[in-house]
Amino acid sequence: MCVILVCPPQVRPDLDVLKACHAANPHGAGIGWRQDGAVHWKKNLGPEQLAGLIGKLEGEIVLHFRWASVGGVDPRLCHPFPVDRGASTKLEGKAGRLLFHNGTWGGHKSALEFIEKRQDRTISRPISDTRVIALLVDMLRDDSTLEHIDGRFVLYTPKRTKLYGQWRKWRGMQTSNLGFVYELERAERRARWADADDGEQLALWSEGGEEVAS
Repeated sequence: MCVILVCPPQVRPDLDVLKACHAANPHGAGIGWRQDGAVHWKKNLGPEQLAGLIGKLEGEIVLHFRWASVGGVDPRLCHPFPVDRGASTKLEGKAGRLLFHNGTWGGHKSALEFIEKRQDRTISRPISDTRVIALLVDMLRDDSTLEHIDGRFVLYTPKRTKLYGQWRKWRGMQTSNLGFVYELERAERRARWADADDGEQLALWSEGGEEVAS
């Protein structure tokens, strides 16, 4: 499913939240931040790596946790992608714009053919739907393209953050979905179970917590 967290300057998810997002979307996380007039990214990170990094960053940040669909499990296909002619698959770098995506787009194959034909070139592999979208937005020079593609997007530049699709506010952050909250609650129940006496464990069990004992 993937999940994106848009975190204001004074809001940071703790390690438990990062672990829950990773448990729900375990195929590599990425982050974008602003620095020195550009947007920077790192990706294919785990929860502990992210926790160490976000504690050092100032300003708004964007996090993405990937559930692999188009392109399969590949570190290079973690988000974000720079919105430029190459849509680099490097695991870190800086750019003028970054794209994060939560969703799956069935039109990516025909769009890739359109890009390659129009630009008379073959796009390097690996390919994912999100990477194709980044290439398409750059080629068309039209951010509004994202309004016509299924999913939720963040277009992240040195001066603005634009969200597309339906978003939810959670703990001071904007999130593309709340699927990870189940993993967070399950981890919290397990922690409570481990610290509880027999009577408290019975009460937790009655909450529907067979999974607590697993």
